[in-house]
Amino acid sequence: MTDESQNAEIEMLRKQLDEMKREREAAAVSSVEPEPDEAAVEEEEKTTSAVDEIIDAVGGGDFDLSGHVRQFLDTVDNDLKGAKPSTLLMVFALGVLIGRLR
Repeated sequence: MTDESQNAEIEMLRKQLDEMKREREAAAVSSVEPEPDEAAVEEEEKTTSAVDEIIDAVGGGDFDLSGHVRQFLDTVDNDLKGAKPSTLLMVFALGVLIGRLR
């Protein structure tokens, strides 16, 4: 690359960077955090819909174990939310290691 083409590319990248900074600032100004109640409701709806999808994938929502499956999945979901990321990473790494040894 010649110096002129490098300078042109640097200028183009600077313009892109400035544009991204302006977009980020505009997004930060325009974004309004929902009230805690709304956020909790939205999270609950997402969790419920994910559980419903799993139950439907297993065999539909008409079988007798749906309540137990829902309770189990909710318990697992709450346990995972409360666990430290480093702990989850270690458990995953141990699983991979044991799987490789077999």
